[in-house]
Amino acid sequence: MRNAVKRMGLVAVAAVSGIALLSAGQSYGAGGEEVIKARVKFMKDEMDGHWKPLAAYAKSGKGTLADVEKNANALADLAKKIPEHFPKDTGRGNYPDTETRALAKIWTDWAGFEKDVQRLVSGSEKLASLAKEGNSDAVVSMIGKAGKYSKTKIGCAECHDS
Repeated sequence: MRNAVKRMGLVAVAAVSGIALLSAGQSYGAGGEEVIKARVKFMKDEMDGHWKPLAAYAKSGKGTLADVEKNANALADLAKKIPEHFPKDTGRGNYPDTETRALAKIWTDWAGFEKDVQRLVSGSEKLASLAKEGNSDAVVSMIGKAGKYSKTKIGCAECHDS
């Protein structure tokens, strides 16, 4: 009886361990399609969600400098997470163009990609600082009057254009 209970205990421990390993595998070893969906959601929902108020401020004066500061700081924090959304082999060539716009250049020039991401982080931090200082003209100039991603000012275009 005692041996049977021990065996059942070992089976239960093995089962729980197996479930934990499978769960970890699903978190870190997700298929490319899931990674791409999560990346698109991150970019559209989170990154764009903080970019849109900045563009609205520059285009039409919607919101306040406090809103700009808050959203620019959020963009800086989110931008630091961009590389983790681009695991190797999750771009075009491995997946259809209709599924991802990520070009192979990201992985063939990873250092350049990280440099562009850092430019976005730094640009967003600078924008937040200008907003905190109350410098509305510099904020609008940095964002661009059209409220579009600016290659020379914020850093989004480095990735989106190339």
